[in-house]
Order: sequence, then C-alpha cells, then structure tokens
Amino acid sequence: MRIRSVTPIPLRLTTDYSAMTYFVVKVETDDGLVGWGESCDCFGISHPAVLATIVEQLWAPALVGVELEKAGVVLERAHAATRRTLGDQFSAGQSRSAVAIALRDLEGKARGVSLSGMLGRVADSVRVYAGNSHFLETREAGAHLELLAPLLDRGVSIVKMRIGLDWRNALRVLGELRALLPETVEITVDGSEFFTVAESIEIAARLGALGIGWFEEPVPAGRLSAIKRVVEASPVPIAYGEHFFGAEYALDALELTGLSVVQPDASICGGPDEAHRLARAALGRGARVVMHLHGGPISLAANAHVAASVPGVDVLEYPFHLSPVLERLAPSAGFGIGSIVDGRLAVPTGPGLGIELDESVIDEGRQGWLA
Repeated sequence: MRIRSVTPIPLRLTTDYSAMTYFVVKVETDDGLVGWGESCDCFGISHPAVLATIVEQLWAPALVGVELEKAGVVLERAHAATRRTLGDQFSAGQSRSAVAIALRDLEGKARGVSLSGMLGRVADSVRVYAGNSHFLETREAGAHLELLAPLLDRGVSIVKMRIGLDWRNALRVLGELRALLPETVEITVDGSEFFTVAESIEIAARLGALGIGWFEEPVPAGRLSAIKRVVEASPVPIAYGEHFFGAEYALDALELTGLSVVQPDASICGGPDEAHRLARAALGRGARVVMHLHGGPISLAANAHVAASVPGVDVLEYPFHLSPVLERLAPSAGFGIGSIVDGRLAVPTGPGLGIELDESVIDEGRQGWLA
C-alpha cells in the first residue's frame, strides 16, 4: 500500500461566532484508503494558503509513492532535512502536523486500530474545559454566564476566559463572574500574548486574589526570559504550550522558566506522536498537562486520542463556540455540546481517528475559501 496523493484543503466555514478559516489535508493510498489531518488555523494562528503551499512543495513530493508503513519515517526525514531552511515552527510545524495526523489516521485504518490504541490507550473518555473566545470586557458577567450555561449544564467544571487590552475592565467583569459561578467551577484566564512583563505581573496578582487556576500566555511564547520573570512573580500557575513546536522546545521552556502548566496540541506541535512525547515529558517534570484545542473535529479527535493515551493528562480544551462546525463536519463523531456527559467526551473507538467526515461540508468550505 503506497501513498497516491497528499491534498491540502484550505476551508472557510461559519460558526455562531464568525466566519473562520481551517486547514485540512487529505492523504489517499493507491487502494483507496483515505486519511485526514488538520492544522489549527482559527483566529490567524496560521494561514491556509501558506500551509497549502508548504504541503504541495515539501511534504507531498516527499511522500507520494512511499509505502504507508514507511511514510512516518519519510516525513521525519523531510522534516530533518528542512529544519535549517524552513525551520520547524509555526507554518512549517503546523503543516507537518496536519500531514502527520493524516498518516496516523491511515495507519490506524489499515491496521483496524484506533489512534489511541496505537499510542497506548488508558481512558475511554476525556474531561473537557470550556474554551471561550469571547473577551471578558466585551460583555457583562451575566451575559458570559449565559454563554457558559450549556457547558455547565453538561457537568463542565473548568472555564477559560480571555482578557484583552482593556484588562482592568476585564478584571472587573471577571470578579463579578467569579461571584456568579459555583465555587466548584475553576476559572482560568488566557492573556493571548498581549501584555508586557509588568502588566502580566500586575494582572497575575489580581488573578491570585480570585483563585484563578492558571494564567495562559500573558507574554509572547518565544520570550522565555520574560516568561521566567512572570512565573517567578505570579501567585497563580502560568500556562504555555500551544506554541511549543515539539517536546525539545517544551523541555527547554520548562527548565528555563519553571512553568507549571503545559498545553500540547497535536495539530500544531508536529502531530500525535510529538504531542504524546511532549505531554509525557512535561508530566515527568511535574507540570500539569492540559491539551490545547482550537480547531475542527480532526484536531479534536487527534488531541482526544493523545489525552486518552497519556496517564495523568488532566483535561482537553473544548472551544464551545465551534460546536456547530464540529457537528457539521463530523455529525456522527459525538463532538457536539450535547455529547458531553458529566463534563467528559467519549474518545472515538474506530480505526485511526475514528470519525467520519461529511465531505460535502468540506467541499462547501473549500468553495467558501475560493470565493
């Protein structure tokens, strides 16, 4: 069985939040088997046309004609050969992640084994937390509570709120929201790399007074010395990881900064195997590991399989505003809000990723991108 084609597919789909871009890869074998991969692309995290060009010019030529059982090794060799020219972060790493997920999906389908089965499955469901892309300062606490209510009703007990540049107003709303939520609900905060070290330290102090679970990405992820200063001054755990492109970088960050929460994402860091290595390495150094997610059902499935195969992984992000797209793209996967039971999502059991995609919706998204 050989790789016949590697096809990058930029998409634009509309959710209840906004029109968003996505990036998926379709890999086919010469006997008609199909594997799907995805790179996280929402909110400008990457650019689909750029990722498509990298796949077309780099990963596809390396893989077409290769036996499936050797494809993973060939992908890694192509990665090693281009690290000095293209690097292995951002667009290069994200495009490779999508291809790596697709190859693992194909391998699982060929073997009749789920992705987590191949990685070493230890759980059949994963705890989720509410990933919220609505900034705190954009509405009052009661309105935020209404957005969170469907997740809280399904037993979700961790919610993530975003703080924007109007952070003083955001903190006011956060304090009011904390008073409205049950004490059993943990609140975490995402800083989206917006802040200076001084601002981050001041915000962290205020978050500490509210008992916040973690403060995510207050300063840019590549500035390890700045992160270290925030970590040392913060009364709450500092979280990074969605922009850690591989286990090596994560280990350096842990050693140099003292981070206590790490957030791998298989659709960003290099694929499921790299996310698995990253999660295990972080746990081995005493960090709390929570899987990052802000993509479609392929990305969700890949990260759920990783979470289900690493003992000690705490929770998986669930971007609830993307639920309509999750259900439209993979209607039978059980990834909608209504499928959350006691705060957990079932991990697919079928071969590979274990999900079926509605290719008519993919075609719609492709046309939406081209329009």
